[in-house]
Amino acid sequence: MTKPDFAKMNKSELKAYLLKHRNDTEAFHALMDKITSEPNQKFYTVEEAGKLQELIEDKRRLQGNS
Repeated sequence: MTKPDFAKMNKSELKAYLLKHRNDTEAFHALMDKITSEPNQKFYTVEEAGKLQELIEDKRRLQGNS
């Protein structure tokens, strides 16, 4: 089997490919390269990520009560 050209794939295509080929480190690195090359990225600390999860859960609860 020949591998696809990861450089020609967009992020969504690479994510879909990785869901089917979870052990393909070359595809994973290609995706990370695309993500890190994007301008104006925001990286979150572990604490901030935890708070984000709380906000998502709160919003889902509110939507469920509407």
